Order: sequence, then structure tokens, then C-alpha cells
Amino acid sequence: MTADTINTLIKSPFQQAIGEQEMQRLNKQIESYNYYDGYQHIDPISKQLVRAEDLQRPAGFDYTPTRFSVNYFKRFINNKAQWQMAGKHGINVPVTLIDDEAARLSPDYEPSAAQKAESERAENYERLLYQLWDENDMRAKLLKAAKDRLIAERVAAKIVFNPQTGKITWVWHADTEVFPVYSNDDHRMLKAVHIIYSELVFDASGEEVELIRKQSFVLNTDDAGNSMCYLTEGYYTMELEEVKMLVRNEPMGINFIPVVLFPVEGLIDSRTGMRTELDDMRQVTDRLNQLNEDAVDSLRFEMFPVTIFKNIKREDMLNIDIAPGAAAAINSDNDKSPDAQKLESNFTYGAALDSTFARLKGALHEITGIPNFTAQDLNFGGMNSEALQVLFHDIIQNTEEHWQTWGRGLAELHELTIRYLQARLSAPNFSYDKTIIRNIGANYKNEIKFVLPLPDNRKDLVELLIEETSAGFESVAGAMSRLGVENATAKKQEIDAEKLERRKTTAPYDEEQEGQFNE
Repeated sequence: MTADTINTLIKSPFQQAIGEQEMQRLNKQIESYNYYDGYQHIDPISKQLVRAEDLQRPAGFDYTPTRFSVNYFKRFINNKAQWQMAGKHGINVPVTLIDDEAARLSPDYEPSAAQKAESERAENYERLLYQLWDENDMRAKLLKAAKDRLIAERVAAKIVFNPQTGKITWVWHADTEVFPVYSNDDHRMLKAVHIIYSELVFDASGEEVELIRKQSFVLNTDDAGNSMCYLTEGYYTMELEEVKMLVRNEPMGINFIPVVLFPVEGLIDSRTGMRTELDDMRQVTDRLNQLNEDAVDSLRFEMFPVTIFKNIKREDMLNIDIAPGAAAAINSDNDKSPDAQKLESNFTYGAALDSTFARLKGALHEITGIPNFTAQDLNFGGMNSEALQVLFHDIIQNTEEHWQTWGRGLAELHELTIRYLQARLSAPNFSYDKTIIRNIGANYKNEIKFVLPLPDNRKDLVELLIEETSAGFESVAGAMSRLGVENATAKKQEIDAEKLERRKTTAPYDEEQEGQFNE
């Protein structure tokens, strides 16, 4: 048989279907998830990652070496995800300026009807996006998605319209379930996305079986340049034999694929096989685990010295108890005197062990950008925002780099969601205000206001904004937006209404005072 024939027999139908490159990507991602889950030792026989407790005693050892993992890898992944998504992020829909600048700068400026309509459109659009975030529990979902993205180096969000409830759901998928197909002309343009995952279902006999569920979103374009997304969904066996088709090549009524990908951006020259940050983290974590295990074993040898017997029969030696306060009678069956000694070890490399551990741990902090100190190290008073920015400079820069991808992806997710809703306006069940959806039109511009999970220095920011607005460098609406106020326009109207109410309340008193003064 040829090599190709052998490979065909060895590889499963699924492996053959997705191809060698995708299979390598999938294997690496599964390995990273296992490593994150504590499988951080390599079995010498299977060469697969296993848990520490599953390792067998190595051949030729008279003792069982200590095996455990602290899982620094998981801790650092979680920390980086928390830096990216633990802050209370906001959404901003900018208002398009319609009125002339000269008119807007005049003292008696009154917005035109078109400008008022645009402000109302942006306000309603922003409020709708916040509603979608609340319905989809985005703050919790984004934190989980950030972990998946760091582990697998990509994560995907699927937009689903539920015809029973008339609501939009954002379903997050790990990259191990997503197989995108890009255009040959534009590597950013999706031609198709296949979402594949296993699911336990009951067959006709009532027995629970594991099947593959596959969703395929394919974008087709006709000769006139019109695009349409088609959905095919069904259940398959592990051998990819069709079991049940739910939908077959059904047009979805939208001209885009309702899936948004959030990759970890690498270098422009991202060659296959290039080492990633995860590879560097794993390498250092392996060394830290080994160092911790060696340190425990060294302590065991230091605490329990080796007992040496001389001129004693082996059977007599085995009957001697080695225990605190134990007594033993030893005899010799020849003219040589029996003897027993303790061989104490000298643990002389404690300082070197500590130094090596500190350097390796420091290297892990350098790779990830996470500061290498604990709360106990900061044994001084509070710090202002500038000091915090300097102290956390590396991780802030790293986080902001990741925010570039998150910002573009979330803005695209919002845009595609609105376009999806506009295509479902005639649905029998629709849970959103159709007038607001229509009025958004084709202006889908929106942006995410990311917030670092640092102590709230709101007082410093408020003081800065007061100075800027007083000097004319910033508008009140802009200041509110920088403070993270949801729907700054509505908040301004609320403040103006309260001011007007106070003026009405104090007006009679002011008139009375004025009359007394005139008298």
C-alpha cells in the first residue's frame, strides 16, 4: 500500500474532511485547553498531556517522585482576561453633525429639526445596544470569551434570531468548533463558516448516542453581484454519515454571514509554526512545575536521612524498625563489629533554588506583562491615577492592544445585529421597537468605551473634566461620555429638567425677596 492509502485508512472521515492544516490547528487548541485544565505533564509512553497524579513511577527509581502542578498558566490567562473584560465597558453611538458649524457656535443656537432627529436616532440606537447587552449578559460572557480567545487564539460570536420570542441572541463558540472559509481576494471576507460540535441525543430506541451537529453558513453571490446567506444544519454520525437534516440550503434573507470572529492578532508575517505567547508561557510553566517538584523531593531527602548498616545480615536489617524512639539490637555473625549510621544530607542550594524560581516566575510576568508583585508589596498609602498608569504600564499596553481587536469585532457584531433585525421587521414575533430599527437606517457607526479594572479614581477625572468644560475645551456631553455615563443625551435632559424644576420652585421666593428689597 502507498503512504496515501495508509494515511486514508488511519485518518478518520472528520480528519479527512477538514484537512491537515485545520487538524493541526485543532490539535494545538485542544492541547492548550488541556494544559489550561491542569494536564501539564507528558506521559513517557503515550506522549500525551496527562495530570500529575496519572503519571507512573519512572523506571529505575526507588522512590515515587513528587508530581504536581500549581497551574501558573491558568492563573495568568485568567488575569489577562480580567484585565481586558473586568472593567465596566460602555457603548457610544456618535451623533452625526448636520447643522453648519457657524450656526452651532452662535450664542442663540437652536438645533434644527434634522439635527434633533439625528440626536434622537443616535440616542435610541445606543439604548437598544445596551438593551441587547443586558439581554445577552455580555459582561459575564465577554470575560469567558476573553479566556477562550487567549487559549485558542480566536473566539467567535454567532447572531441568532429566535422566531418564537422575536429576540436576538449572541451565542459564543470556542474556536475548536468554528471552521471559517475566507475569500481568495480578501482574507478578511468570509465566504462560509461551519460550526461543528458534538451533542448527545436520543435515537429511535431511546438510547443516548453522541452525534455531530453541523451548521453551515454559506454566502453566495449571483452574476448581478447580489449576495445571500444560506443555512444548512443537521446531525451526522462520527463517520459523517447523515442522520437527520434540520435545514438544507435555506436562504436566510440576509446578505452577510451572521458570525463575527475575534482573533488574537499576530505579526504581519505570521508564518505557520511561529512560536506564540502561549508557547513561551507553557515552556516557563513546565520549568516552574519541575522546580517545585524537585524542591519538595529535596526537602524530603533533607528531612529523612539514609540509614547505613554495616556487617549485618539483610534479614536482620529488614526487621529493624526505623521510627522515632525505636531501639534495635544488632549482632554480627562474623568477627567484624556491626554498626549503624545516619547519612545526613546537606541542603546547600536553597538560595540557588529560590533565585532560580524567582527568575523563572519573573520571566512569566515579562512574557504576559502582568506586574510581578502582590498587594503586600504595596505597603504604602493610596496612589493617584498617574502612579497606577506607570505601575501597570506593561499590562495596560498589552490590554489596549487586545482592545483594538475587541473594539472592531464588537462594533461589527452590533452592526450585523441591527442589519439582521432590519431584515426581520416583518416577522410575526418581534420584541424590539420597529420604528427605532427603521430609523437607524444605514448609519451603523458605534464604538466601545473600554474601561480598565483599576480602582475608581472618578474624583480625579471629574475634577479634570470640570476644568476642561470651564475652559471650553470639552462639552458637557463629551465629559459625560468620558465618565462612562450611559446615554449622555438623556442624562443631560434629566439634569436640565431638574434645573428647570428648581427654578420654578424658587421663583416665588425670589419675587418676594425682590419686592422687599424695592420697598
